[in-house]
Amino acid sequence: MTGHWQLDPVLIGGLLTLALVYFLLTGPLRARFAPGRAYPGRQAALFYSAVVILYLAEGSPLHDLAEMSSFSAHMFQHMLLSYVVPTTMLRGTPDWLVRPLLLHPKVRPVATVLTQPVVAFLVFSLFFSLWHLPVIYEGALQNSTLHHLEHVAFLFTALMLWWPLLSPLPELPRLSYAGALIYLFLLPIAQLPVFAAVTFADHSLYPTYANAPHIMFGDARADQTFGGALMKVGGLITFGLPFILTFFEWYRKENTTHYRKRVRA
Repeated sequence: MTGHWQLDPVLIGGLLTLALVYFLLTGPLRARFAPGRAYPGRQAALFYSAVVILYLAEGSPLHDLAEMSSFSAHMFQHMLLSYVVPTTMLRGTPDWLVRPLLLHPKVRPVATVLTQPVVAFLVFSLFFSLWHLPVIYEGALQNSTLHHLEHVAFLFTALMLWWPLLSPLPELPRLSYAGALIYLFLLPIAQLPVFAAVTFADHSLYPTYANAPHIMFGDARADQTFGGALMKVGGLITFGLPFILTFFEWYRKENTTHYRKRVRA
């Protein structure tokens, strides 16, 4: 992998600030926001892990590879930003930490709309599709500011996407089991048009990659095909595994007595 580690002060400063705010609110200032609550050690580990993964996505040599020469590397970067970072971050966020912010009278109406499953589904799916249009995608590759804004938007829309499944707040609730299964089933289907357009194109869709050397895949079209396959397989695993776990959790809850008898047997 070519490239170098990013030492951009905005990136590093932003991530350190995020980690510091979390540390202060869950540590020294916890008694003011959540009297009597124990330090959320497991959740803190998850949140800090999300910050580290976010830096690896944006600050490791993967960034240069994704920006300059490889669509599949860019696809892997987007998967980290859309699937790994937001889920880890939400799992690492205590309810009492976000309740004062999201349930503030001036914020709650907006938060209620943005965390609605239909809204989250449509916003993320539309954003995901539009950013793969060649004119927009190539524009982001040529403009670093636009590229960074793209990734911020990816993370934000991904947090919207995962909220109906991982919400820590009962006031902005998670989906029911049935709703979650439908949601998880439809998400990879919504990505099919982008997957097909990218994977089965007879030429490289993005000039930056077409003009770059491709040591690993030989040419830009092969790299693009692999990136499209990575998109689909990654989506199927990311949404498919929670689908299976949700189904069996629902089954166990609805058939508690029967399930216990089978386990004992």
